[in-house]
Amino acid sequence: MRPGPGLAAAWGLVLGGAVLVRLWNALTGPLLWGYDAWGHVAYVLFLDLYGSVPWADQGWSYFHPPLHYVLGWILAHFGSGEVLMRGMALLSSAASLATAGLAALVARAAAPERPGLALVAFAAVAYLPVHLFMSAMPGNELTEALLTGAAIATFVANERRSSPTALGDAVAGALAGLALLTKFSGLLPLAAIAASLALRTLRSPGRADTLRLLARGALVTGVALLVCAPYYLRNLQAFGNPFELSRGYPLVSSVERDQPPGSRTWSHYFKLSPKLFSDPNPLAPHLIDSVWGTVYLNVWADLFRESDVERALEAERHAARSSGAMALAGLLPTGVALAGALFAVGDLRRRRRVAAYLPLLVLSALGLGAFAVFAWLVPIWSALKSSYLLSLSLPFGVFLARGVEAAHERVGRGAAAGLLGALGAVAAASAWVGTDGAVLERRADAPASGAVRFYFGEYDEARKVYGRLIAGSGYPVAWIENLAAVELADGRAEAALALYRRADDLARAARRPDPRRRVRLAVATALAGDLAGGIAQLESIPGDASLPEAAVDRGAMRFASGDVVGAEADLRAGLAVAPEMLVAWVDLVALLEATGRSALADAERGRALDRACSGIRGYPYGIGTGEVLEWGVGRRPLLRIDGDGLALALPAFYRGACRDLAAGRRGEAGAAS
Repeated sequence: MRPGPGLAAAWGLVLGGAVLVRLWNALTGPLLWGYDAWGHVAYVLFLDLYGSVPWADQGWSYFHPPLHYVLGWILAHFGSGEVLMRGMALLSSAASLATAGLAALVARAAAPERPGLALVAFAAVAYLPVHLFMSAMPGNELTEALLTGAAIATFVANERRSSPTALGDAVAGALAGLALLTKFSGLLPLAAIAASLALRTLRSPGRADTLRLLARGALVTGVALLVCAPYYLRNLQAFGNPFELSRGYPLVSSVERDQPPGSRTWSHYFKLSPKLFSDPNPLAPHLIDSVWGTVYLNVWADLFRESDVERALEAERHAARSSGAMALAGLLPTGVALAGALFAVGDLRRRRRVAAYLPLLVLSALGLGAFAVFAWLVPIWSALKSSYLLSLSLPFGVFLARGVEAAHERVGRGAAAGLLGALGAVAAASAWVGTDGAVLERRADAPASGAVRFYFGEYDEARKVYGRLIAGSGYPVAWIENLAAVELADGRAEAALALYRRADDLARAARRPDPRRRVRLAVATALAGDLAGGIAQLESIPGDASLPEAAVDRGAMRFASGDVVGAEADLRAGLAVAPEMLVAWVDLVALLEATGRSALADAERGRALDRACSGIRGYPYGIGTGEVLEWGVGRRPLLRIDGDGLALALPAFYRGACRDLAAGRRGEAGAAS
């Protein structure tokens, strides 16, 4: 454990292995697998498409704060689906490694006389299986874990100064605010820092010290709230609740309603069965009623795998039965970390290493308590993912290092070396199982990758995804319609129409009607050159306020066929129901300009900028990125007036439409003056 010539080599081996596994998975692994992967990427595409932060009730993952997705939005500017999907995996990988690095820094700060402990803390986090499989996912959990770790590590560094500085507290507060701008659980580091300072006041020698500690807490909290206030004030104004979830979105509520167990009892927090090592099915009775058993197993194995249990178990049957083996192997590092936490409590009682261990222990207690409450309030099996505890990565690494140190102090160097060897073997096994394709069967790209390809105009790649899914599906209607949307976007309306008709025939035979299918057929019919046929299709749909896109598309078709009066009536009817439909506003302005009503067109531009270009509400009409699941591509196609003809509204149109409306309004104002 003492410095020696082999420590640098050990760092190179451990760091190199951790980097290589993540690079392999991010750059060569299957695209877009991960917990709610499409919901996270859809958020990025929403930012790119509409230039505004979505509201919590608009989609699956849209309740999250925006910081993580802004990073993805920067990647979207490269105009490549590959760059976005691989880049988000690399971002998660970098966040994971940086979090492990912070654990090393805090462990070194806690015990500078034992530099080897920093390497132990780093490896404990970097090779933790949940970090390995989450590193390839596009979600916001690891970004939030990094910011939580950075806030706590900064606070620890400031606490260790002989005189903590206001700047150090302000930086810790700013990082906690950024964590809150990434995920609601970003509240944990702020609460942990505030609670640590409050606990320090209990032992403060006098009134002046107490006031100083309270002032520091106020500074940290004030800076954090200042950083994240705009987002949460918006939620508060819109929903009366700063932490609004997406339960107002119909699909979210229906999924949660159908998931077991549906309720929690106190026994669920105490039930632990040895069967979790032999049967890692999270829907089995011994796990679905075991909060901590499920969480523990998910730390050591990706048993959810995109919340698709059948797919997870099928992969396990065709490869090594790794989940139970990793869960057994994980008992050692978990036990060492728990022992280390107990030794850290003892250190606090002796007033030793207080600056490092107090905030880590408080963070751990708050994190575990918050998760227990969350599991009670959201009693569904998919709420027991260990990724919700990634904020505790920093204390896990530091406490595991403290446990190794205690072994060295109490049982001798030889026993400690043996313990390190065993922990190294667990880390190596984690890396091997966590390397894509090494143990578990390598998967094809996720279906959602087709939607990202579609969005960026990579139509050949999208065709490959949907062609594979059609060939392997017993009821391929959704995939056929996705392929039809690709053909329509690529200017092949006849091919799209044939596919839509094929999907319609299959759906009719299966007695699965969908009124929007008629809209898609009508749009393809019109773009194939049969305007009258498209209009007839739309007119045959019973009046339904939930399909305002039908009215807008009919209005565009009528304009192209010369029926200006009917076109204007349809466009206004659609906007009366869904004023966020940007395409409808642009079509209406084009119609008014074409009929010589420039003043009215300018007024409608102003209304469009107010209603559809600033924080849109409702369904984000357009190309389907607002729909949650991977079969949402092009489900609500919208036509735009293009001179005397029609064109499909695609992402390039949305990115520039509001800018063009604003420029047109300025032009009209200049002409009037």
